[in-house]
Amino acid sequence: MAQQVQQKQRELQSKMESMLATVEDEKLRPQRKQGFLAMAKCCDLADPSAYQQCLQKAQMPEQRSSQLVNAEINDFQNRLSRAIATCQDDVKDGGYSDQNRAQNVFNACVGKALDAHAGLLSDVKKRIEKGIR
Repeated sequence: MAQQVQQKQRELQSKMESMLATVEDEKLRPQRKQGFLAMAKCCDLADPSAYQQCLQKAQMPEQRSSQLVNAEINDFQNRLSRAIATCQDDVKDGGYSDQNRAQNVFNACVGKALDAHAGLLSDVKKRIEKGIR
């Protein structure tokens, strides 16, 4: 049973990495390119303060997008941690006298939580993509 949970963890990690790679390729990298092109145009400005403002403005979309991605990933990880903590609480409150039975109940609960959260990745991706301009 523990091997199944580890396999589900690896699958979730792989799905998360794949989702992030897709967001990077389809949204973040093109946005980064636009930012670099905008920063290059800033070099044409003679006024130092206008140059600095131009650079800051050009970097802002990528910074916002990075913050959005980080916030979504942190929220996802926090939700998964809370689900696993609930599994721990359920086992603790279950009063199992048999350690093996308690471990099996915990593993089953964690497995369900991992499956449920794997299903949420498409929603996370949609929120990220919607938030990136």
